[in-house]
Amino acid sequence: MRLDKWLKVGCLFKKRAMAKEACEKGRIRLNDHPVGPDHSVKEGDVISIRYPHGIKKVQALDTAKKSVSAKLAPVIFYKELPLTPEEEAENLRIQAIRVAARTTKYQQGGRPTKKDRRKIMKIKRQSPFDPFSP
Repeated sequence: MRLDKWLKVGCLFKKRAMAKEACEKGRIRLNDHPVGPDHSVKEGDVISIRYPHGIKKVQALDTAKKSVSAKLAPVIFYKELPLTPEEEAENLRIQAIRVAARTTKYQQGGRPTKKDRRKIMKIKRQSPFDPFSP
């Protein structure tokens, strides 16, 4: 079975096109080798997936061509494997970056209120560099 199709059927990606794109960008490794979306998956293969939120490592258990429910997919198609210390450190680094990005947005005040927007527009209108200011 094709790798991109297996990733979709196993509910590891929402769409086959997303799985294909991840393979083409080198985010999917089959037995520690980067592969394309057309590579075939066999039982026992180890697949590493680099998501934007972290790394996941699975072992293929079945290569059935029919989709199953998302709850049954982890039981039928694959089992999760433990990550190496390097991969675990990478996951922690990615999570720290995501948390920092979330907190800085709120420290700046988030989305401006209506009153803040009026002040911003007033400042923009008074700008000496704006050729269209009244």
